[in-house]
Amino acid sequence: MKYLYIKIAVVLSAVVALSSCDSFLDETPDNRLRLNSYETIAELVTNAYPEGSGVFMEWMSDNVGADPKNIQRSEMTQAYNWQDVEQEGQDTPSFYWSGNYKAIAHANQALEALEEVKENNPGYKDAIRGEALACRAFAHFMLVSTFAKSYDPATAASDKGIVIMTKPEENLLATYERSSVQEVYDFVEKDLLEAIELISDQYYKNSGKYHFNRAALMAFASRFFLFKKDYEKVEKYATELLGNDYNPQMIRDYTQVYTGTTSEMMGRKFTAATLPSNLLLIRKDVLYGYKGYAGYRFNQDVYNSLVLSQRDLRFSVSYSYGGTSSFLPKFQRDLIRKTSLTSSSGYPYVIEVAFRGEEVFFNRLEAWAMMGTTKLSQFESQFSRYLKAVYAGTVDYPILYQNYQRFYPGVPANELRLKMVLDEKRREFVEEGLRWFDICRHKLSVTHTDIAGGTRILQPDDSRKVIQIPESAIIYGDLQPNERKNISEPEAHLVIRN
Repeated sequence: MKYLYIKIAVVLSAVVALSSCDSFLDETPDNRLRLNSYETIAELVTNAYPEGSGVFMEWMSDNVGADPKNIQRSEMTQAYNWQDVEQEGQDTPSFYWSGNYKAIAHANQALEALEEVKENNPGYKDAIRGEALACRAFAHFMLVSTFAKSYDPATAASDKGIVIMTKPEENLLATYERSSVQEVYDFVEKDLLEAIELISDQYYKNSGKYHFNRAALMAFASRFFLFKKDYEKVEKYATELLGNDYNPQMIRDYTQVYTGTTSEMMGRKFTAATLPSNLLLIRKDVLYGYKGYAGYRFNQDVYNSLVLSQRDLRFSVSYSYGGTSSFLPKFQRDLIRKTSLTSSSGYPYVIEVAFRGEEVFFNRLEAWAMMGTTKLSQFESQFSRYLKAVYAGTVDYPILYQNYQRFYPGVPANELRLKMVLDEKRREFVEEGLRWFDICRHKLSVTHTDIAGGTRILQPDDSRKVIQIPESAIIYGDLQPNERKNISEPEAHLVIRN
């Protein structure tokens, strides 16, 4: 058994009363949340959504490049070079790790408290339990997808996963060990399926988009089973959300979203709860948007290699930082969480679309591509409608397929279809972090050129695709780190450009 250092108890002590007051106290001595009703437990579950951003995975992907004019930040440079990131602040793997475990801790506290409260409202209780289970499953899933090997049924039982947390932790140091990838997937699937049975939208206020509503849960299920390679279940849950036919409501109209005079206006539209394709919104503590002149970013070289047509509406608007760096208006970048009501400073954050309809659409497309010719008619028809929508009617499936055939001669048709899906998904989700998971799942290589012109290549089976767990968990917790095979230094794959 090992010790896991994740600082959970400190977080909980500021939010939740873990024990009753001493008998000699007549009143509660502080204003901590008392879990004595379903309403207060539901309030606690709102803290079960991870605050840490996976933006560092974008820096590791093929969606960013070098800009010599930018100020270089060590955490961005280390991520870009696939080194272990040493910093522990916002936008780092360590912050992402702790944020997900904090979310799990809140979900576990809510699940335990539900069994202690006696109220005659079983529907409300089930709904809260469903949301808490969904949050716990989601945080575990994102951790195992980030800090462990991609799921492979042949090796998942022996591949090191992450620590499974099933109950509230009151001690700063507790005995834990890393479960296998298979054990984590089994645990997540159990929570997910129970959540699907219990979740209810009727208890959410307003749109419910800041909670695991049923639509968001279907999106989560489609992602989970895609990563697990269970393609029939991907189709099942995606179809429950999208319907059998192409659903234009789940595909945003960029001609409407990318309108306004500032990137903040467009960012608000992109992340708006009123947009039908936005299924789950989470506030994320992110510095990335406020460091516009720093590090490796989406730039002209990436644009030239990625964008096929100037009629691609997904890239119809971009904002330059100067030099070659730019960004797409997908986030409102002027949000600050103040440290107090009277404070003039605070923590920058963004509203992140954690699940959106376009991902579910692509999840089903990929599943159909992997299922072979049995779904070919649906695949071609629905993919074609999407392409017409985002390319302003200038590209459809036959046109794109013929271009891929010419550019990749000799590639089998099934592989060509999958590549088309992954490439278009990459274009849809630039700057949103999903590309890294596709790189890992499909063992894609990545080439990075740094500000000095040196080129590094991340090979398909490179062990650095499994992001290292935080140093605190290794040193203080004595958890086994992820292996680094056949790599002595990042320069092992260095090629100097002539």
